[in-house]
Amino acid sequence: MTEISRGSVFKRYPLISFYILAFLISWIGWIPQMLYSRGIFPFNHPLFSFLGGAGPTVAAVLVSRRVWGKEGPGRLFNALFRWRISWFWYLFPLIYWGAVMVGVLLLGSTPVLEVLPLSSFSWNLVPAVFAAMLLSNLWEEIGWRGFALPEFQKRFSDRVTAVVMGLAWFLWHLPLMLDPASPMEDLPWGGEALFSLGLTVIYIWLYNQSRGSLLPVILFHALSNTAAFLLLELGAFDTSYLWVVGVTCLTAVGIVVVYRKVDYFGPAPEERDPA
Repeated sequence: MTEISRGSVFKRYPLISFYILAFLISWIGWIPQMLYSRGIFPFNHPLFSFLGGAGPTVAAVLVSRRVWGKEGPGRLFNALFRWRISWFWYLFPLIYWGAVMVGVLLLGSTPVLEVLPLSSFSWNLVPAVFAAMLLSNLWEEIGWRGFALPEFQKRFSDRVTAVVMGLAWFLWHLPLMLDPASPMEDLPWGGEALFSLGLTVIYIWLYNQSRGSLLPVILFHALSNTAAFLLLELGAFDTSYLWVVGVTCLTAVGIVVVYRKVDYFGPAPEERDPA
């Protein structure tokens, strides 16, 4: 295929091109790891993990150059520095996940404080885990919300976008859910599909309300995974799973209901920042 025809395909089918590349790159990393855990593949390597997590961003860089022109990759990364937004959008992820964790401790079916007193927990691990999640989730969101979301919003309402992006995100995780060495291996697929849909609604809402900044989305994503780590360490992950998924889905439904008069989870299309 010539250079011209490749560019033409990317411009004509930007979302399909992006998702094919994102899945291909990530699964090239994750499938060997999954097979290695099952004793089928002969070796594992850190490069596999890098490819798995960075797939969406690598795909976004490649496709955005064809679709958005020379400024495409720069436009992707500029969204990471769009920090002049209301402080509420930085605080919301902290308030939300803080409330979820308090709910788990107070309302969960497992008496966490009796099984593992909070005073004995290694809290010094939390900042390091959060920093690691922040760096790893960044490479997802540059692709999902940095490239795919703006392209979806040119063509579809955010309700349609949320369903398609949420289900695609769920499917993207399949190698991890089939990997015995992954924390996702024991998760119910139905619950993960609902969780992915709920989170996607929240991410789109945060992106729209912050005028296209990726920072609140990345912060929310990182805190989500940090909360999962804490629940695993506290021995409360299994018993709190339905609570976390339920609260997330109810939040997503609330966003859709509140913004039902507009076909988007935020400003009307003509009010959006075109960049």
